[in-house]
Amino acid sequence: MLSTYTPKKCLFPLLAIVTLLFLSAGHYSYKTRYGEKNILNRPPGGATTPSTLLQQPFPPKIWQSWKDDSENPTERTIGFPHQWRATNPSWLYERITDANMDTYIQTRFAATDPSLADLFTSLHDPILRADFLRYLILLRDGGVWADIDVYPHRPVAEWVPERFRGRVNLVVGIENDHHKKPIWPGSPYSVQLAQYTVLAKPGHLAVGVLVEEVAGNLRRLVGEKAKGGSGRVTFEDVMSTTGPFAFTRVLMEYFTNVTGVVHTGDEFDRMEEPRLIGDVLVLPKDSFGWLPQEHTHEKGDPMILVEHLFIASWRAGHPG
Repeated sequence: MLSTYTPKKCLFPLLAIVTLLFLSAGHYSYKTRYGEKNILNRPPGGATTPSTLLQQPFPPKIWQSWKDDSENPTERTIGFPHQWRATNPSWLYERITDANMDTYIQTRFAATDPSLADLFTSLHDPILRADFLRYLILLRDGGVWADIDVYPHRPVAEWVPERFRGRVNLVVGIENDHHKKPIWPGSPYSVQLAQYTVLAKPGHLAVGVLVEEVAGNLRRLVGEKAKGGSGRVTFEDVMSTTGPFAFTRVLMEYFTNVTGVVHTGDEFDRMEEPRLIGDVLVLPKDSFGWLPQEHTHEKGDPMILVEHLFIASWRAGHPG
């Protein structure tokens, strides 16, 4: 049973003031951060240069996380984990659970970046942890990250068309396209990129900056909640601190940095073919963001690589 939820319904009603403040705040200046870091020559910790990564293959591993390791996590995702394995039989599959999440982070980061490990294990909000986890996994191990409510339609080996092979280090897709109008009230971007499914080589520069920026966002958020006394993490907090707002902004600034041309998402308007920007392959909306109710393609069309149900089980506990 497919959900009728769409990102369009989710993002607009309550975000105008929060998003305007968020986008205008000085400490969210990615141009400044990229410029200061001279990202192409001096990568952030754990990252490497695009030319070095191009010599490596994508790690053949699929990552997911959930509360436990049950084969059918929810009534609506019956068969989903099995389908990832069946569609990609030669790929490794690993589920990170609530019980072993901290163990993974400590094993992979405690020795090399203890501050990240300590930050992660100090977090209590499940969705903040889940969002941060995916970025840390992609930075350190690479491969495919897929939310538990994402169903694969095509093998991962088909995600990068032949003409782009050997030129791609990161694959992202468009979740929503507002056709050259702000994707969120006051936003400079007209698209939202999907962070529920990502294919990456370990150590990608943009993911390195994303991890650093999300870590800074989380430290500020935790401090603000502690000072305010409520401790309540809102929907807007999640979206802007670890979620699609932060993810989209980092990638857009990466595109600007590597091309020298400002990217706003307008260049992806109604895009029907994958587009390579630097070493990042951006897929059309219907590759990762297809929704059956939009009637753009019939199920089975090779354009559709995955299908996201948008269950958003975390949403009820985050007001706003």
